[in-house]
Amino acid sequence: MARILVIVICLLLSSFSTAIAQQVRDTYGSDFWIAVPPNDHSSIGNRDPSILSVFVVCNEPTTLRFESQKRDGTAFNSTINIPGAAVWELRFATSDYELRGVTTPGGRCVDCEEPIPSSIHVTTSMEVTVYAVIRDDNTSDAWLVLPTDALGTDYVVSTYASSAEADTTFFSRTFTSAFPSQFLVIATEDSTVVTVQLPVNRSASAEGDFRSVVLQRGDTYLVQAYVSAQRQNDDLTGSRVRATKPIAVLGAHFRAQVPILTEQASRDCLVEQLPSTDVWGKRVVVPPLVPPADIRRVSASDVSIVRILASSTSTGLTINGNPVAVLGAGAYLDVPLVNDPLDITATNPILVTIIDRSANRQNGAGRSGDPSLIVVPPVEQFLSSYRITSIEPRQSGVAFYTQHQITCIVPLTHADSLRFDGVLGPAPVPIPGTTLGYVHVNVEKGRHTVTCDTTFGIIVYGYGPAESYGYTGGMAFERLYTPVVVLRAVDRRGRPGSADTLFCVVDSISSEQEVRLSGARTVRGTLSFDATMFVPVDAQGIRRDSLRSHVQWEYTFDSLVVGDTIVRVPGAHVLGSDTASVIDIDKSAWYAGNGDSLFVRSDERDGVLRTDGICLDGTTPRLFDPTRPQVPRQRRYYDIRGRYIGSSLEGQPPGVYFER
Repeated sequence: MARILVIVICLLLSSFSTAIAQQVRDTYGSDFWIAVPPNDHSSIGNRDPSILSVFVVCNEPTTLRFESQKRDGTAFNSTINIPGAAVWELRFATSDYELRGVTTPGGRCVDCEEPIPSSIHVTTSMEVTVYAVIRDDNTSDAWLVLPTDALGTDYVVSTYASSAEADTTFFSRTFTSAFPSQFLVIATEDSTVVTVQLPVNRSASAEGDFRSVVLQRGDTYLVQAYVSAQRQNDDLTGSRVRATKPIAVLGAHFRAQVPILTEQASRDCLVEQLPSTDVWGKRVVVPPLVPPADIRRVSASDVSIVRILASSTSTGLTINGNPVAVLGAGAYLDVPLVNDPLDITATNPILVTIIDRSANRQNGAGRSGDPSLIVVPPVEQFLSSYRITSIEPRQSGVAFYTQHQITCIVPLTHADSLRFDGVLGPAPVPIPGTTLGYVHVNVEKGRHTVTCDTTFGIIVYGYGPAESYGYTGGMAFERLYTPVVVLRAVDRRGRPGSADTLFCVVDSISSEQEVRLSGARTVRGTLSFDATMFVPVDAQGIRRDSLRSHVQWEYTFDSLVVGDTIVRVPGAHVLGSDTASVIDIDKSAWYAGNGDSLFVRSDERDGVLRTDGICLDGTTPRLFDPTRPQVPRQRRYYDIRGRYIGSSLEGQPPGVYFER
């Protein structure tokens, strides 16, 4: 049974007028899906029970409904009426929902690569923001739960490399613990076909790099890397996940050491809900993190990591004005993050994450911090107002997290309007070569509002003894790309009575990658032609208007390339009212996998329908040419014996004659 707890109540509604006015796809919503990836529960101590906390940040009276399916098949449903502005926490036993993964090198993954109906569905009567936290002794992370209307159908996974530990004696070395890279898919609709392309040639469950599965609404699908003595560091970063309907994807890790320097180090689980590729940006500014107050580094390599991931080939990267790499599809670059910010630009859209460092090495213990995974919002998706929660799972006694941070990226010219809970923040630190600066603010646990009179970026994180959490504080999820697709009706010609097919094809695309990134999966339109010149084989569904036929068509695709045939109308040429007329393709409209309309610009090129082997008598088509000179017919006569007797019977005696 879940515990329900009110944390904060009675905040002013006016604080969020800016956010409400922003009519964009963002982190506010009324429909959310949550699932729990595997976490390590082997730590000794167990100071607190393993829990999943779901925080719902409400701004006004709201009705919450939780519908959940536990892993054992039982359901827990609850409806809660919230009287006003509040942060509500629902606390669940992690074991009820957590998927079961690998715990030893070469071990079996119980729930890997099978549809598992274990998820939590949150719906609300008013728009809210939702956060989730999984926590066990010395291993926790939090993530911003994205609303269903912000989900997509095309993802590239960002996570971190697997690792392992071993017992070593004088004579042998036995691997005892596996910490796999992993990710988790949640289906939001029935009959969702999911395909997965891994960057490695096997997972914890099977050989090969390709997977395909059909999921029903609320099903989850877990993929873990294979960990063995020979393959300790496989990384599922770069995995491509596509679906026929909107899905949620969590990039995760069973318990990561970051960076991997030695076998023994403190570790932490990683979880972050990933944005779909159609909302990635081409510029990301990464601020340095405020370190834990008791930080101790053991070497120059003991630093947090910025991971830059590409979704398409030939993605050129520039960092702080310097070209650094060209990445292929699914490839990534790791850059150390210490004291200096990173201004990253790319020729194609990228996903950038911060992976915080392990805090305790070389027999150190108890220092604050540990790995967490944070998606850094691209500049193109900044908002001007955010509601966030600095989490604290422990409700009494010594706080679980002792340090809570908010870091913002803000234009320097608008820094004096940046407010934290209505209070002016500190002066920003300028980022060289840009018009932006970053601001660090230490806050207390609980709900916060951050506003500005222009758009800015935000990340949220915190530390406790051998613990951390981190997530993006919010962003827009607008589809940023407006590709141009030329659709062309192909010229057709034929003699009356000859069979033929009218075709429309994709003649050119300004960028195949941008079509994919736009989220487009369906295009619909109308094809019209002269009904007196071409008769379709199957007239069902064809509308006639005067002398023209109109065909409503729909074309669904996973990827769109030049040469694709989007319309086929089989039929036959007939003797019509003209010898040539227009094949017209128009009213084309584009839609995402979830049915949302998209702005993809169509350039429609008409074709010509011609009829051969006819002529015109005035303005009327005919099968012969009346203007040609008439040649008198030459008659030839033969007698009954077959002898030719001339071109006339005049003067011939009576008898039997034949004309040929």
